[in-house]
Amino acid sequence: MTYIVDALNWFGNLPSTVMMFLIFLVLNLVLRISPGKAVRSAFMYAMGLFALSTFAFEVFLGSVVGVANAMIENLGLRMTVVDFGTGIMPTFLSNPIVVWAIPVGIALNILMLILKLTKTLDVDIWNMLYFWGMPAVLVYVATDNVVFAILSIVITGVMTLKVADWSAPRIHKVLPQYKGLAFPYVYSAFYAPVAFWFNKLFDKIPFIKNSDVSAETIQKKFGVLGEPGIMGFIIGIVMAILGRYDFAGVLETGIKLGASLYFIPLSTKILIQGLSETTSVLTEWVKKKFKNREIYIGLDGVLLAGLPESLAVGLLFVPIALLVSVILPGNKVLPVGMLSVGFILVALFMPFFKMNILKGAIFCFVVAAGELYLGTLLAPIFTEVAIQAGYDIPYGAVQITNAGNFPNLVCLKLFEFLQSLFGG
Repeated sequence: MTYIVDALNWFGNLPSTVMMFLIFLVLNLVLRISPGKAVRSAFMYAMGLFALSTFAFEVFLGSVVGVANAMIENLGLRMTVVDFGTGIMPTFLSNPIVVWAIPVGIALNILMLILKLTKTLDVDIWNMLYFWGMPAVLVYVATDNVVFAILSIVITGVMTLKVADWSAPRIHKVLPQYKGLAFPYVYSAFYAPVAFWFNKLFDKIPFIKNSDVSAETIQKKFGVLGEPGIMGFIIGIVMAILGRYDFAGVLETGIKLGASLYFIPLSTKILIQGLSETTSVLTEWVKKKFKNREIYIGLDGVLLAGLPESLAVGLLFVPIALLVSVILPGNKVLPVGMLSVGFILVALFMPFFKMNILKGAIFCFVVAAGELYLGTLLAPIFTEVAIQAGYDIPYGAVQITNAGNFPNLVCLKLFEFLQSLFGG
């Protein structure tokens, strides 16, 4: 048993590019793709992921975090709870219960496929470990019950796969280049059904319904100024000015965000190119093994985040979330973490607005409110997890949280209730 846990820990600690290269290499070989093509396909995916991670996280996210922190400081915002975003990752990965997300998650996914309860084959093991394992850690810390923790992984998996199944064909209709893929990405997947209904509401308002604000239409209307890179450059300059950067800092931020909006879509294309061999062979394999069935490959939502419209709305999310945090009744959360990953948060709901930037920006007010309220409700248990892991609370706050991730709240409240009911 120790060897299994050690192996899972080793695999879970691999860099994401290495992990996904190995996963796709093995998957390609299992699908009997020739070794040369198997290696090339896995490499192209890993290379695209590396390029995407470099520009999306190191350049784009790093620049946004800096500007967001400066804006928070200049606005004098002080809250009792801080949304630490991905900064809470070490507090979870240090808890041994989290490694069970991989074997339990894989077994659950296979079982649901066999029983025809899902169409999604989730190969994004890293996000399975992190997002499916997160509620397990929360529940374990709250109840000290291993069974409840394991069941939390199952509940999160079932909810996520079902939402991914529902979302996939609707995303394909708007973005046909992603046909054959699904996005069981917990962080933003659950806003997709909400966006679906809000789009119906928006279409009852003539001004919003008749708007056509996409990257393509903006470029046609504004010419060079409407190009994604230039848009990022301009928005970056405005944000840096609001953050009271000096002259060089303002231009550097604009250049970095502009470069991100230019190179992230190119990186995504490389990644998709790497997937093409796997998806085409997998489609034929599924037709033989699962007759009359459609199977999707489940991947990270960051693929959709690389679209120009998602990046633009992700940038607009920063001032929107700050505004909402100030005016939202009962809010106690300083939205640091969500500001840095706004472009990923918006990724899975933008297709439901047909990539309309105006609709997406308006919906950001709803998302920000939901994130802040979820963060407020979950703050006590996140703080306990951080304390047990030996981490300090940053930004002078009293508590720490990770806004969003709807299954966290569902699992935590369900098993707290069951424990109180049975006197566990």
